[in-house]
Amino acid sequence: MINIPELKFCYGSRFTLSVPKILIDRFPAFMVGANGSGKTTLLRIIGGFIRIQTPPQIIWHGNWVPVKPRYFAYLPAQPYYEPSFSVRSYLLLAGNEEKLHEIAEELELSRILSYRMGTLSSGWLQRVLIARILLQDTSYVLMDEPTSFLDPEARKELLNILAKHPDKKMVISSHDLAFLSGFGAFVLGLRDGRVVFSGDPKTFFQQGIDDVFIKGYIM
Repeated sequence: MINIPELKFCYGSRFTLSVPKILIDRFPAFMVGANGSGKTTLLRIIGGFIRIQTPPQIIWHGNWVPVKPRYFAYLPAQPYYEPSFSVRSYLLLAGNEEKLHEIAEELELSRILSYRMGTLSSGWLQRVLIARILLQDTSYVLMDEPTSFLDPEARKELLNILAKHPDKKMVISSHDLAFLSGFGAFVLGLRDGRVVFSGDPKTFFQQGIDDVFIKGYIM
């Protein structure tokens, strides 16, 4: 579980994020909203990458503890990787060699372990990035816009891969409503730096979507 305190975070005078006290106890949890709504900022606060005076807390080995980046596997919207690294070397940065071949086989990466990261197509690169977060020794996973730049078939493949890991407590920032409808269990809807919806996906699509997105938003 993730316990988010009531908080207000400001980027100078440009942007203010206001969040009420929220308990996330259903996963995958989605944070949805248009670009600039505050999704990435809140995701980084949850992961402890942005420090605030009273940080969120998570259940870690049976106890409530303040969040720290080391508790999370994090996939940013624009991840950094060294193009000259082999896929195998990049995955081993997750520090879990025992599970490497298991995950590589599951994601059909075994034949490209010797390939250089800089030579991969966007679809294969995304598989490698997902493999790395699955290899990390934590049940908490944060992903920022993981379906960006993916075509519908690759998005479907990503959903199928993630669905095989119900042990991972995933929090996903996204404006991809098709991804949410096929995978989400809990929704936080943000608009202009405020949480305007909190609840299950069915209620979101029935009642909350117009509070989050402008009328006519295309899924």
